[in-house]
Amino acid sequence: MILFIDLISVKEEGAERYTKMKVLDAFGEVRVVDVDGEETLFKQLTHYDRIRGIRAFIRAPLRGFVVDARRTFLITVPAALLYLLAIFLNLPPSLPFEAAVSAVDDHVVIAALLVMICYAAFFEAWRHEIKGMEGAVPEFLARMAGINQVGLTLAQAIEILVRTNLGVLSYEIKRISKDIAWGANVQDALVRFEHRVRTPVVSRSVTLITTATRMSGNISEILTIASKDAQMSQVLRQERNAAMLLYLAVIYIAFFVFIFVVVVISAQFLPLLEDVATQAGQIGGTFGDIGNGSLLSIKRLLYHICLIQAFFSGLVAGKMGEGSVRAGVKHAAIMLFIGLAAFNLLV
Repeated sequence: MILFIDLISVKEEGAERYTKMKVLDAFGEVRVVDVDGEETLFKQLTHYDRIRGIRAFIRAPLRGFVVDARRTFLITVPAALLYLLAIFLNLPPSLPFEAAVSAVDDHVVIAALLVMICYAAFFEAWRHEIKGMEGAVPEFLARMAGINQVGLTLAQAIEILVRTNLGVLSYEIKRISKDIAWGANVQDALVRFEHRVRTPVVSRSVTLITTATRMSGNISEILTIASKDAQMSQVLRQERNAAMLLYLAVIYIAFFVFIFVVVVISAQFLPLLEDVATQAGQIGGTFGDIGNGSLLSIKRLLYHICLIQAFFSGLVAGKMGEGSVRAGVKHAAIMLFIGLAAFNLLV
């Protein structure tokens, strides 16, 4: 089902840039003269490169998880496995298989929720940050176009925009300005900005600007076009999300109806069937072979079906509503929690 929806739905845009490196060996025969007294400086530089990642982690320990939410699996998956291992070790050795499965069902769901909630939280934090940047890109390009139109270069325009407030994008503009101040040209600074953000809107804008600056320094019209393109992409995305919100609501309603039916069957129909089987067993009949164990197996089967429905309905909701299966992890976690609560409180 998810594969079919992926085939017919709009694909999530990705930002890719192919770079070509050329090793210069024009002065390979020139002898390198070692200058005395620089060994300490090289050691300090090597030491800084070695501890730079550690310092960045200490300064912002959660930043790495926000940039790549998959890193949470390095912590949450072992924690979930240790939790399940502790549950298994605490089970009585003489416990039958059926009873053991019933005892660990809820704990498996809790472990899965631990993994999914952590991933969804950091993934949504990254998406929120990216949406804030993409929302400020049209204004950033429009201001650059206005400054460039009066005769200033792009480097001067970026230096002026450092003092403006563009929300989440202001920090990245400061980093672009620092790159230029340290000797990088505008094209390289913008490409580094694209690599850091990795969004389709920024990728298209940077590609257009870097290509245009190779031809001329006055690119105010191109910046205006890029600003309008970024704004139009944002409007189209908002309209698409509003249109797909109806399908998201339908998926949730269908899941709640499924939960209601399963809970009614488990709480009302199965106990009635058990009473009928008890009476039939006393006098002999069609329902006489239905025992308590069979009814518990049916109830557990309905519980498992509910959990499977919750997981895949959440992924489908993310794909249809937000264009990404990864965005559906939070919906899957919500539905799994609802299914877990419904069976433990109502059945």
